[in-house]
Amino acid sequence: MSAYYDLYETPSPNGKGGKKSLHARICPKATYTKKEFVERVATFQHLPKNIIGAALDACIDELCDLLANGNIVELGELGFFSTSLKCTQETDDEKKKIRSESVQFQNVHLRISSTFRKRIKQAMKLERTHSPTKKSKKVKTTEETRKERLMQFLQKNVCITKSEYIQLTGLTRHAAIDELNGFVRQGILRRRGISRSTVYIRQEDTPEEKSRL
Repeated sequence: MSAYYDLYETPSPNGKGGKKSLHARICPKATYTKKEFVERVATFQHLPKNIIGAALDACIDELCDLLANGNIVELGELGFFSTSLKCTQETDDEKKKIRSESVQFQNVHLRISSTFRKRIKQAMKLERTHSPTKKSKKVKTTEETRKERLMQFLQKNVCITKSEYIQLTGLTRHAAIDELNGFVRQGILRRRGISRSTVYIRQEDTPEEKSRL
């Protein structure tokens, strides 16, 4: 299994144009709820779900209590939990008194251990994808132009995937799939496979070719 990522343009810090650099960002496959996480741990670690759930709740309660009392908590290879504060009243004078009411809790921080980071790095396998939520540049080509590019691609290749068509045309994932399915309905393409293994191949006898016979 792989973790999917996509590339995004990094905004220029001074707001000027020019060549933009790219940065990689994970495209999450799913968000696990507490129940789903407990079920996964129970399945793969062979432990009772009720014990895992109760232990997790107890750990969260104790962690909250220790952090609220100004402690730092280490949870094994995971790392260190700590808290940060903020002052609601600004001042640059150390002698000026700031009342305790003006000092408030701000956030909880987790400093991941080097061992935990190393375990993730060793286990992670990355695969490029196209995020469905990523904003794409406005496509200026027409459907006819994109169809010509598609036919040229299929003359050199047996089939085309959704990701390849996105790269070929610059369309968003949703728009690319809609257009490919439209070509299938027109009899230009045939769909093979299901889900992520779906590919599109050229229909041997398209309506245009039939009209020439």
